[in-house]
Amino acid sequence: MSSSYRRHLVLSMGTKLAMITLRLLRNVLLARILGPSERGLFALLSTLPDLISAATSGGLNTAVGFQAAKQRPMGLLLTQVLVYGCALALLLTLICVFLMREFGAQLEITLQLGVLAWLLLLAVPMTVLKSGLLTLHNASGGVGAFNALRLAESLAPLLLFLGLYWMWREQALEAALISWLAGIALVVVLGLWWLRRQHPIGLCWDRSGQRELLSYSAKSHPDLLFQQLILRSDYLFIGAMLGSTALGHYAMASAAAELLLIVPEAVTTPLMKRLLQQDAGMDKITPLALRLTATVMLGACLSMALIGEWLIVTLFGAEYQPAYVALLALLPGLLGLCYASILRLDLLGKNRPGTVSLMMGGAALLSLVLNLVLIPRWGIVGAAAASSVAYLAVTIAMLVLYCRLSGVPLLHTLIILPSDLIPLRQMLQRRPA
Repeated sequence: MSSSYRRHLVLSMGTKLAMITLRLLRNVLLARILGPSERGLFALLSTLPDLISAATSGGLNTAVGFQAAKQRPMGLLLTQVLVYGCALALLLTLICVFLMREFGAQLEITLQLGVLAWLLLLAVPMTVLKSGLLTLHNASGGVGAFNALRLAESLAPLLLFLGLYWMWREQALEAALISWLAGIALVVVLGLWWLRRQHPIGLCWDRSGQRELLSYSAKSHPDLLFQQLILRSDYLFIGAMLGSTALGHYAMASAAAELLLIVPEAVTTPLMKRLLQQDAGMDKITPLALRLTATVMLGACLSMALIGEWLIVTLFGAEYQPAYVALLALLPGLLGLCYASILRLDLLGKNRPGTVSLMMGGAALLSLVLNLVLIPRWGIVGAAAASSVAYLAVTIAMLVLYCRLSGVPLLHTLIILPSDLIPLRQMLQRRPA
């Protein structure tokens, strides 16, 4: 591996550690101050923008990332994010909120959200723009800017919540919502400023390039939509079937489990541009990244299984203890998810967005069916089991396709090999240039 990649890997790992620490502190504060019921409501409201934005602009993010890796003009790509992403997301959000309040007034989810649902008109477009800016920075090679923005995304809501709660102790939920929205807005402003420093970002329109972008976006759009369905549809099912208290418990199980995502995210952040470009040496780098990630994640999952109950009770309080069993059911899926995050980018770089979307679609359908069957029977543990089965199913499908396309033996992707130890030791001992 090059010294540049090692430097970016260490930077990404350090950033992710800092993000996890900050988000953990925020989750601890929210859990203890809000309680399970209001914590569940906050989790539901903060999840909806990701689902709605995925429905309108998931494929767009992948397409502009692919184009940014190919050095397309940044102003053109930003224009496409604003037009095809933010505008469409705002329109869909307006329609969804209106239909929900007009025809679903008696639904549990509508009653829980109340007038807070109108906040989505602000949150969804900002979430789309934030995601687009992060993708543009990372795919164009701006790993430092990407990491700085992710750090700001974690730090700002924590500091704002502390300040607002100190002033409005009786309005803790409102303080949490304002700090969440302000954090997104700050990342958008910083992302635009940083992008302007690195690239010309004058908005422009190019009809000639639209067909290529929209074709790639259309093929990859279901991928992101289905990915969000797998990741967050369980929140909607739990909120509708079990109520906000159960959702608060599940949100804490997810928060504890997602501490482990430092490993795949730290690996894929500096590799994103190379995976999408598929430059020389990827037939060796991708399997090595898979082996290292899987080995570390296996140890992390086993450790979390041992200390998870203590961690949840100590950090979040004894009232969140029911989250532990759900955490155990989520861990196998997280092990699969670490593979999928790397395999997905490699397959997109091999120009297989349609195939990836089909795989994600099958996994999303499986997740929806399992949620309907398992949640009434097993509660939040059923939701966690449904997610794990879906993650593992799509991971196995991606791994089989990757091995067939690349010619890499399956055993060379599963766990660290003895032959990796000497190069790894040399890599760690070598100083970055």
